[in-house]
Amino acid sequence: MWFRVCYREESEHTREVAMTPQEMIRALARHVRAAVLPHLGTWRARRVTGVASSGDATFDIDEIAEKAVAEFLREQGCNVACYSEDRGLVRVFPDREPEGLLIIDPIDGTRGAVAGFEACVVSVAWADYTPSPTLRDVRYAGITEIKGNLTFSAERGGGVQIEDDTGRLIAPAPAPTQDIEIMAWSHEVVGAPMDLLFRALAPMANRTTVKGGCFILNSSAYELTRLVTGQLAGVVDVRTRLLRDYPRTRPLFETYGGGRLIGLYGYDVAGAALIAREAGCVLTDAWGRDLSDWDLLDTTEANFGSLIAASNPALHARLLEAVNAGFAELVL
Repeated sequence: MWFRVCYREESEHTREVAMTPQEMIRALARHVRAAVLPHLGTWRARRVTGVASSGDATFDIDEIAEKAVAEFLREQGCNVACYSEDRGLVRVFPDREPEGLLIIDPIDGTRGAVAGFEACVVSVAWADYTPSPTLRDVRYAGITEIKGNLTFSAERGGGVQIEDDTGRLIAPAPAPTQDIEIMAWSHEVVGAPMDLLFRALAPMANRTTVKGGCFILNSSAYELTRLVTGQLAGVVDVRTRLLRDYPRTRPLFETYGGGRLIGLYGYDVAGAALIAREAGCVLTDAWGRDLSDWDLLDTTEANFGSLIAASNPALHARLLEAVNAGFAELVL
């Protein structure tokens, strides 16, 4: 698929060029990165400005990123529909049938961004334009590090590519780790009762603290790309399993979510899931079920998701076994 956009050069001249969806995704992600990078770790970035549709807090730096997305799509004349957490679904050209759907998280890892840490990325996925797109409808993905210099991209069935700012290609290198004891991994805690999460995950986490590593990074897209680089071997988000398996925890989730429930949504991992899978990683929900039917745009509680991701099938099987054991031993 090709479409024509007006590309604005530094000389202020414009020229019409043909771009593939993949090229457009990478260009968009890098445009947002350029807008956001100067604000990482600044006082302005830390200002809380509202609440997103997910119930999560939004920061001033999120608004900067959203404006950069709108600016790019408008100036480049991209005939797409665009979905983001803050603005919902918008058609760039309302009078035309969109050529595709962009699912954009302008900053995945906002808390890392406001602190000036590396764990934040721009995530863009291109899906078929359908009334209820799911994870199986994602065709292309691009993720650009904000503080780093890597861009990850993938095409469904076409593999994954990593390149730095100079255009140098870097080979994907998922970790061959199969033993939990030497696994570096991350897990999510936002809006959840951490004491209960830690109790469920402690049998697994305790085995990794010496020879492996256990991290809280609060950016699902960043974490999944670390599976591709080999920096992590596992990514776990069992918040929704805790809420579903133990409904009595609901008041705690509401309390720690600031009065609302916060969970993992399909749009959070729309791009990163394709990139990780094309690199050979294995992803399921926290019960071991397939993620293909996960709705990308539904922000209701019914669409809360979960995640167990690993760099290889053997490790994924062991992670699922460990999570099942941890929940079996959890007594409230």
